[in-house]
Amino acid sequence: MDIRYLIVGAPFIIAFFYTLYWLRKWGAFNLPDDNLPKKMSLKNESIEQSYNLEDIFLTKN
Repeated sequence: MDIRYLIVGAPFIIAFFYTLYWLRKWGAFNLPDDNLPKKMSLKNESIEQSYNLEDIFLTKN
């Protein structure tokens, strides 16, 4: 293996493992909890929220 490949590729290899380190630290690879779908479920206000989104994106002449 030529040393030039190592010199050029080393920053990318370091950045890859550094990214994996932070993703692991932030919990990106943790298995989802049983309570997660309950926390993310929408309430009955979802219809009102959709109307609010429509109001944001509609332009008034």
